Amino acid sequence: MKERPPAWPGQPYLDELRPERGETVRLALFATYSVDLSAIAAMLLALIGRNNEKGSGAAIDFAEAVDQLRDRVRIIIQRGRIARPIALPRVAGILDQFVVEQTHDERVRSWHPKIALVAYEGPKVPTRWKLWIGSRNLTRSQDLEVGVLLDGHAKRGKGRTRLEGIGGLGASLARAAGRADAPALSEKLEAVWWEAPEGFRLRALLDGLEDGATLAFEPPAGAIDGITIVSPFLSPDFLKMAGRWGPAGARTLVSSMPALVDMANRSGAPLAAFSRVFAYAAPDEIIEEKAPEAPKASTPDDDEAEPRPLALHAKLVAFHQGDTTTVRVGSANATDRAWAGRNSEVMIELEASDAFNPGLAFLIGKATPVTINELAQAKPANTSEADALEESRKALTASWDPILRRDGGRFVLDARTAPLLADASHRLSAGHANGDLLAWPEGGIRLDLGMIPLSIQSAFIQVRVCSAEDSVRWMQRVTVDPPLDEKRDLAALASHMGLRAFHDWMRAMLGGETVSIGDVAWDEDTRGSAKEREALGYTRLTLEDILTAWARDEKAFSRVDRHFAPYVDALLSHDGNLTPAEKKDLNELAQIWAIARTQLVSS
Repeated sequence: MKERPPAWPGQPYLDELRPERGETVRLALFATYSVDLSAIAAMLLALIGRNNEKGSGAAIDFAEAVDQLRDRVRIIIQRGRIARPIALPRVAGILDQFVVEQTHDERVRSWHPKIALVAYEGPKVPTRWKLWIGSRNLTRSQDLEVGVLLDGHAKRGKGRTRLEGIGGLGASLARAAGRADAPALSEKLEAVWWEAPEGFRLRALLDGLEDGATLAFEPPAGAIDGITIVSPFLSPDFLKMAGRWGPAGARTLVSSMPALVDMANRSGAPLAAFSRVFAYAAPDEIIEEKAPEAPKASTPDDDEAEPRPLALHAKLVAFHQGDTTTVRVGSANATDRAWAGRNSEVMIELEASDAFNPGLAFLIGKATPVTINELAQAKPANTSEADALEESRKALTASWDPILRRDGGRFVLDARTAPLLADASHRLSAGHANGDLLAWPEGGIRLDLGMIPLSIQSAFIQVRVCSAEDSVRWMQRVTVDPPLDEKRDLAALASHMGLRAFHDWMRAMLGGETVSIGDVAWDEDTRGSAKEREALGYTRLTLEDILTAWARDEKAFSRVDRHFAPYVDALLSHDGNLTPAEKKDLNELAQIWAIARTQLVSS
């Protein structure tokens, strides 16, 4: 039996973002087309080194991640591309502060790059950087993806080089994130020395973020022995252009079955120039072209269920030139919209040694070979209903910029102009992130959302557009006027964390622990009854814990003191599940803490 070629070395995305021991994240800018909130939480946990093997983490770790990273992390997404899960964790609303929406009108242009730019700093060591460019959105998709991770250093070294244009890319991200330090960031990045993965050499950064910027789509200089295009989405014009690259009989195309069937049924034979064609399933994140609700959970316990077919979301173009391959990897699909400046995209160009080819062969070998005749005989999927809903979604997100008007705890969603849908028969509903969906009043511009407790207030809203047969649902981040109370995070985290996790967190910080503790996941609903909490049991913080910590590390008490009183106040004010006995216990603990603060700090 012939052995399959080895795949490219895999790198767990979250693990690669974790800081080294003693490091902290100074700045992290992410660009993505779509996002889901669980993936944002997992990323934040990774950036403080607290994500677990499931890509999640404990509630107390989540609280620390928000506290440490709130002014350091921004995620720039296409407006309206936040997936709304069926069950949204109540605390997820505070993730609004990390999200910035790019307002491209998707009828003509989309914000489509996939980038992670992270700066790490530590005591007495120069700042180091990581730059990731690839195809993966910041979601929990399990599609086949590809990306390149570059390491940035302050000093020149073997295999390291400058990366022309990285300053402009960083400045574009900073401006899109609303930061005022774009010029300074650009200058710092231009001075960084970058190191490509082993077996690759950096050639160029293809930056198409700004309006009107196009990607360099011409082949590299020199003779082209063959090309391989990997892309889940296709367009006839791009394929016809690529059909002139390299010799006939040496062009390979790997795509999704729906895209290939669509091309085979187009006039002009756009697939004719490709001698080898391979198909994968369509990507789970079909929201690159459509916008469904978040995918429903699979049922792994069903032994009768068919295994899910491999789906493709990777994007690359490989030019084979003798012993080397010039490969372009990133966010751009094989479409003229992506490469001719109609989208904001980014790609990285590298020169690869022979070590690249077995991985490419592995990717091709996992796909199904198909013929153009077979594809032409297949009937394209009927997507008219979904397409109509998508047109209404695009028309709506392009035409409205709603504001959440706030009067204390009462919220009104103000569209300022009547919402516009592409199909007059479609119906619009909207609501607060953690609230109910309410029908939008016909011809109206405001929707009363009612009273919302501080602990679940958010700049996220949810939106749904319905036809007679189907619907599409998503979330958006909007402006809140006046801004949310600065104590919102405390109220949300304290009420979500609950009494048990609070005691665990305080004890862990007093003990100087930096590893994940506690077994309550950040997205787990902890609002159980008093009997349930008693059954779980927990060890209360005591005066002995405080004195022991002081004797071991005087600074530990000061570190914890910054959190203690605000969280106790928030628990007493916003955790409606506390019993009178638990409130009394908390008040007594606050008195013990106050006495300890007076005695220990003054001594």
